[in-house]
Amino acid sequence: MLDTLLDIEKEKKRRELAMEHHPKIIAQKKRKEAATSCFWTYCVHMDSEYFDESKRPHLKSIATQLQKVESGNIKKLRISAPPRSGKSYIVSHFCAWRLGKHPEGSIMRNSYGDKLAKRFSYDVREIIKSSAYLEIFPHIKLKSDKHAVSDWSLESSKQIAYFCGGVGGPITGMGADLLAVLDDPIKNIEDALSELILDKTWEFYTGVHKARMEKDCPEIQIATRWSRKDPIGRLITKEGAEWTEIEIPALDENGETFCKEVKSTEEYIKLRNLLDPFIWEAEFMQHPIEKHGLLFPSEDLNYFTMDEVKKYYEQSGDQWDSIIGYTDTADEGTDFLSSLVAPTFGENIYITDVVFTQDPVETTEASVAQMIIDTKCDDMTIESNAAGKSFARNIDSLIEGKSRCTITRILNTKNKETRILMKSGQIKKYIYFRSDYAAGSDYDKFMRYLTSYVKTGKNKHDDAADSVTGLAESAFKTTTFEFGG
Repeated sequence: MLDTLLDIEKEKKRRELAMEHHPKIIAQKKRKEAATSCFWTYCVHMDSEYFDESKRPHLKSIATQLQKVESGNIKKLRISAPPRSGKSYIVSHFCAWRLGKHPEGSIMRNSYGDKLAKRFSYDVREIIKSSAYLEIFPHIKLKSDKHAVSDWSLESSKQIAYFCGGVGGPITGMGADLLAVLDDPIKNIEDALSELILDKTWEFYTGVHKARMEKDCPEIQIATRWSRKDPIGRLITKEGAEWTEIEIPALDENGETFCKEVKSTEEYIKLRNLLDPFIWEAEFMQHPIEKHGLLFPSEDLNYFTMDEVKKYYEQSGDQWDSIIGYTDTADEGTDFLSSLVAPTFGENIYITDVVFTQDPVETTEASVAQMIIDTKCDDMTIESNAAGKSFARNIDSLIEGKSRCTITRILNTKNKETRILMKSGQIKKYIYFRSDYAAGSDYDKFMRYLTSYVKTGKNKHDDAADSVTGLAESAFKTTTFEFGG
C-alpha cells in the first residue's frame, strides 16, 4: 500500500515537472515575467489591438516614460495630448500594473469632477478583475468589504489601494505612496478662461492633492494645455526643470496627423477650420490660450499701487491733470455694470476706482454717484444706449450740489468687438491698473473678466473690456500725439 502511494506521488511530481518544461507552459511563464517587468509588454498583453505600436506609436512613447516612473528615474511626469489619444486609458493600465507589482501601496487620482474621477476608478477596477490581468497578477484580488468606487482596497492592502475625487470635493484616503495622478483638472475652455476656477483648481492641487502625497510618491499630470495659469502652466513656471514632459500636438511640424487611428490629417484640418483659432491651439496643439487667444493677458498690462501714487505726489507736489470716468451700463439682466474712475497724468491713465456689479439699477446708480463724489471726478462719460439714458439722468440728479462732475452722454454705434480690438494697443500702453485691489472686490471681478477676454470667439461677458475701451476713447479723443496699437 505504501509503495503504491509513493508511486502515485512520484508520478504526480513527474507530470508536474513535465508540465513545467512543456513549451506552452514555458511560453506562458515568459509572457508573465515579461509583462510583469515591462509595462509596454503588459499593455500589449492586455489589449493588443489598441496598443499596436504600428497604429498608435505615441502610446509606446508614453509607456516608455511611465516605465521610468516605475524604475524611479522619473518622479514628475506631465502628459498633454489631443482628445481621444488614449492618455488616460494608458494611465489607468499603469495604475493597475503598479498595484500588481506593489499590492500594499496606495494610488490617488483626482479630476475636475467627481463623476469623471469615479469613471477612471471604475476602469482601473475592471482591469484588475479581468482574466487577462489575472494571468499576470493572479495574487491580486479586490477586497470584498471595501468596494466603493471612490475608494477601494485589495486583499493585500495595508490601507486604501485607490482613492479619488473631484476638484473642490472631499477626498477619502489616508495618503498616496505609489502614485498621485491629476487627470484633466480643467473641464473646458469656459473654465480655462475663468480666473476664479483656475485659482480654485490650483488651491485644490496645492492644498489637497499635494497634501495627500507621501514622501517620494511619484506624480503624473494629464491635461490639455489650456492656460499658463492651469496647474501644468504654473508648475512649468515654478519647477519646470523637475518635470519630464510629453507634449503631443494634433498636427506635427509637417502638418501631418500625430495618429491616423485617432483622426486623419484631413479630419484635423477640417476641425481646425471650424474651431476658433485659440481653442484649436490649446485643445489640439498644446499651446496655452494666452499665446494666441487673450486680448488682455495679465502679463501685458501696466500696474501701480495706491501707495506708490501717494508717495510720488507727496514728493513731487504734482497733481493729476484731470480725473475722468466711463460707465458701461447693464443692458440685460446678466450684464455687468462697469464704471471706472481714472486720474490722468500726461499720457498715462490710472484706474483707481471701479464699480463692477450685476446689482439692480437702483443700487448701481447710488454706487456710481457716490464714487463720482468721493473721487472728485471731473468728467464721467456714460454710454447711453437703451437704459443708459435714464441712468445718466439719474446720476446727474444724485450728484447735483455734491460734485462739479460733468456727465457726458455718448451713443456707441460702432461694432463693439472692433472698437475693443482697435483700442487694445493704447490700453496696454497707456492705461495702468491697480495691483493692490482686494480679493473678491469689484476691482478684482473687473480684472478677472478683462484678462479673460478673447480676441477671437464668443465672450459671455465683455463689459470690462467694453468699459476700458470707452475710457480710452474718452481720454484719447482730443490728443494730438500718436498712440501705438
